[in-house]
Amino acid sequence: MKVFVSFEIKFKTNQEKILSILKHFGFNGIQENLYFADIDFDELFLMKSQIMENIREYDSILVFPVCKSCYEKANVFGRNLKFQEDLYKIF
Repeated sequence: MKVFVSFEIKFKTNQEKILSILKHFGFNGIQENLYFADIDFDELFLMKSQIMENIREYDSILVFPVCKSCYEKANVFGRNLKFQEDLYKIF
């Protein structure tokens, strides 16, 4: 499943924790606070659990699962985003 995560985190130390979680699950940065990955349902559930354990009162994290059909309808203007496909994930 294709998943976008956007966040606004007040403190740098907590931002580093959230980024570490996202990178652990194979998320790639699109913009400063927008990340993307293609992960399965179990990984998504585990990632959301870890995020909930680390979120603070002033933080905002949005998780957007996108179906394959909707993802294929996306329009890209400007430079096309190309992601390096990871051959493996470290858990």
